[in-house]
Amino acid sequence: MINTIIFDLGGVLLNLDLQRSMESFGALGLDAKSWFTNESMENSAGGALCEGIVASKITDLYQTGKITTEEFLSEVLKGCRKGTTTKEVAAAWNAMLLDIPMKKLDVLKRLRRTGYKVYMLSNTNEEHWRYLEEIVFPEPVLNYFDGVYLSQVLGMAKPDRRVFERVLKDIGSEAEECLFIDDTMANCKAAACLGLHTFKMEPNAMWDEETIRMHLD
Repeated sequence: MINTIIFDLGGVLLNLDLQRSMESFGALGLDAKSWFTNESMENSAGGALCEGIVASKITDLYQTGKITTEEFLSEVLKGCRKGTTTKEVAAAWNAMLLDIPMKKLDVLKRLRRTGYKVYMLSNTNEEHWRYLEEIVFPEPVLNYFDGVYLSQVLGMAKPDRRVFERVLKDIGSEAEECLFIDDTMANCKAAACLGLHTFKMEPNAMWDEETIRMHLD
């Protein structure tokens, strides 16, 4: 019986528009597509930012907490035109982050009230998370979740199976008791290999409580 639901963030809860960041970086003189995309890393653990874009070495290091925000922004700044500031680089990096529909946040609260344990498991980084906490979430994040797991803190990222093993151990749930919801097939496959129930959602899809409950039976 499923009693635990683990949500991805970007593309599932949070609406993303990667093109906005690409265009913002372009305005700063950076060829963002070649800078942040590295097809040779397609099969590397933790490489996927989301379906269709693969993290370069610098973003892979950043989202797993191996380098600081200052180091990340300074490195990206090197590819921008002279006179660009780290503040402008951070703004371009955050431009992909849109909104979290209030209807989705309400579903999280209702699921918890009806007895489900609700967690977030996200491949993210310090600058994005700062922006989300300060700008996007209307309330403290733990008003919606029983716990939050971020790649930047874990030191590893989906689809590395160790991520799921760590979360299961921490929350004290068996794999078969959990539903994992993500918009990336590689992440769902990794979770399914460990016995979790999975729901591969279309990126930025709008969903309601009924959508989630259909996968809880």
